[in-house]
Amino acid sequence: MPIDRRYPGKVVIKNIGTLVSGDWDKGILEADTIVVDNGYISQIGKQEKLDLTAADHEIDVDGQVVCPGFIDPHVHNTVDDYAPMTQTVNWMECYLWYGITTILSEGEQGPGYPRFFDDPIGAKATAIAAKRIFDNFRPGGFLKFHGGALVLVHGLKEEDFKEMSEAGVWLVAEIGGGGVYLPEEACPMIEWAKKYGFKISTHIGPASIPGSSPVFADIALAHNPHKYAHLNGGSTAAPWADIQRILDERDQSSYVEFVAVGNQKMADKIAAYMRDKGQLNKIVFGSDTPTGQGAMPNCIQRMVMRMAAFDDIPPAQAIAMGTGNTADLFGLNTGKIEVGREADILAIDSSHDAVGKDALEAIKLDDTFGVSMVMVDGQVCSVKGRDGRPTRRFISIDGEKVFHDNINEYLFGPYFPGYLR
Repeated sequence: MPIDRRYPGKVVIKNIGTLVSGDWDKGILEADTIVVDNGYISQIGKQEKLDLTAADHEIDVDGQVVCPGFIDPHVHNTVDDYAPMTQTVNWMECYLWYGITTILSEGEQGPGYPRFFDDPIGAKATAIAAKRIFDNFRPGGFLKFHGGALVLVHGLKEEDFKEMSEAGVWLVAEIGGGGVYLPEEACPMIEWAKKYGFKISTHIGPASIPGSSPVFADIALAHNPHKYAHLNGGSTAAPWADIQRILDERDQSSYVEFVAVGNQKMADKIAAYMRDKGQLNKIVFGSDTPTGQGAMPNCIQRMVMRMAAFDDIPPAQAIAMGTGNTADLFGLNTGKIEVGREADILAIDSSHDAVGKDALEAIKLDDTFGVSMVMVDGQVCSVKGRDGRPTRRFISIDGEKVFHDNINEYLFGPYFPGYLR
């Protein structure tokens, strides 16, 4: 059974200044209180109209903005919290402290991994093992990691996809990032994967590392993926003519991804084009860690700020691009403030002496906001990001303010996962 970190009690989150739903269409909710029961959101509304009896804990967010935890759908991971390409230790844990509560793999990679050697048995085994490992391993104790993204290699058969599906594997790593990618070879595998419920992603743009391939409009459209990965470049963008064809000719239910290390000018151009098509709700954000030139713990937040500040997208909708849109793409039960969803919730705020009076105003100005609470499955697991921006306000748990003001604690730890007892 996958690991369960749900807080087994009732928690009230009150005194919310602005409640961002994470749902593109709903935007901001007319509510100031959330009730969480056994790790799931059970009530949302005005405090005086909700049943707050028998609460185990009350969290007062002091008028801050509350939103869903961010989701990063594009990383290239090992089977532990280490990135050998950049020799970065505990990068996933660091992402959690910044408010990324869910991550999805785009293909496990590390020294000697079978994906690099066209090894179908090894690629299948890696996907199954990684899926099972991350069922039982939560970086930082709480981060939800969906591992086991299969890299397509020569020699995979339909029965392999059936076996992997039965073992719980459900992601195909970005096609073209390595392994098979030409339509005559990849498309039969894609059809098998879709038959067994896999989500498909395709690399867009020039080759990025040895073994990856150039994928432009003809190949990408033939793949017909659920997600066009790093459409703004990973990190170099495809020509506009190819991107425009993808936007016009793709299945309109599919999603396009912007990554923080990609071409921002192209992201702006794509966003303007998709605005005209009424398709902004089909944009998601990723990091491309670490292949996209390193780790950036606030990568999803940076894309939220860029879209709001430079593309005039309302901050609540920009947040949805990094939360609810991604949840819709992958069918996750998180990413939105909604009854029945997993209680992965942030309290965010502008920093000390910032121009914006709250996080939404900061986002609109491209000022970095801070995180004063990271909640996963109803449990408060952090009250600051490691070297994240200080917030002007803090949360209180059961009447006691909870924050770090000592420079050593703030920059370097310690952490006390599980504030609710």
